[in-house]
Amino acid sequence: MKFSLQIGAFVLSFILCGTAQAQDNQSLADLQAQLDALTLDFENLLLQDVMPAPGDSAYGLGPAASKVYNSKSGISIGGYGEARYRNFDSTTMDEFDFHRGVLYFGHKFNDNWILNTEIELEHVTETYLEFAYLDHLHSEALNLRVGLMLTPMGLVNEMHEPTTYLGSTRPLTESYVIPSTWRENGLGIFGRRGDLSYKLYAINGMDGSDDGYGGTKGLRGGRQKGAKATAEDVAVVGSLSWTPTPGLALGLSAYEGAAGQNAGEGDMDTSIFELHADYRSGPFWGRALVADANVRDRIARDMNLGGSYLEAGYDILAGSETQSLYPFVRWETIDTNVSTGGFKDDVLTLGLHYRPIDQVVFKLDHTSFQDGTQDGTPEDVTTFLIGYVF
Repeated sequence: MKFSLQIGAFVLSFILCGTAQAQDNQSLADLQAQLDALTLDFENLLLQDVMPAPGDSAYGLGPAASKVYNSKSGISIGGYGEARYRNFDSTTMDEFDFHRGVLYFGHKFNDNWILNTEIELEHVTETYLEFAYLDHLHSEALNLRVGLMLTPMGLVNEMHEPTTYLGSTRPLTESYVIPSTWRENGLGIFGRRGDLSYKLYAINGMDGSDDGYGGTKGLRGGRQKGAKATAEDVAVVGSLSWTPTPGLALGLSAYEGAAGQNAGEGDMDTSIFELHADYRSGPFWGRALVADANVRDRIARDMNLGGSYLEAGYDILAGSETQSLYPFVRWETIDTNVSTGGFKDDVLTLGLHYRPIDQVVFKLDHTSFQDGTQDGTPEDVTTFLIGYVF
């Protein structure tokens, strides 16, 4: 009997010990789960500061490019991307291209000093530094910028993220007359006073030599993009923007500078001037721009270029909290100077711009050239675009 009691006590003790061990193991598992959850919450908290959702535009830049200005301090990361399928109506082979993958890296050293950069991969294999500049924010009215900067001209050169304009491609006027995306090395000032904002930069001039100017693409080949830029000639560019009422932005900009770069092909004094408007009210989104450019003292041949467009879209899902769907139309007139190998035409674009959420966009449009009889005239094309911003 005593032996049986001893055996029973031993078994009971073993069971109790096992139960306590199991409870300890469960407690450790619960503690580990709580620790993992706290770690994840902490990481998310850190990422919310480093990679917040795109917010308001700052200083004329797109929402993702503006992150560093809206952050409290330290590093900020953003970006955007575009993949395009293009179906041409004539002889050009159809194409599916991941056109752009972009990363923004910014650093807010303190409330006065800010670094902002954009690194772009084009067509998967080509890498470019789109901009990299330092800002010294002195006051609302007067600030300093130095580095590789976007020229402040037009509607899309500074604000070119895919959710910030309706079409799958940028207007021809803002590609060939204002050669977006256009950036050069330099320094300048910028600021705002009430409803009026301005930018004024001194930058290296373009390079019109070695066929940098001319052809179908007008002035586009003259961009130096900050890469060992020849700086024999310096240019000045400035812009003014007025927002008299919420939703309406009116602006103008001008560029003046030689592009000969002492290459023996003439001074190539280059002037560009443009006026634009952007209006958004409820479901309506409208844009208009007119630009003119001329190149003087060019041995090959002086140039006169110009373009204008009207664009309008209407959000038929305006009642939705998250989605938007804009059927839109763009009518454009473009002249890249026929006498220097360019073309002159009227261009009609019809399309759809759909955003299931603010940071994702799908675009489908068809662009047709109304004349299309000149050598070098681009072909009619249907384009489907997938874009994102973060």
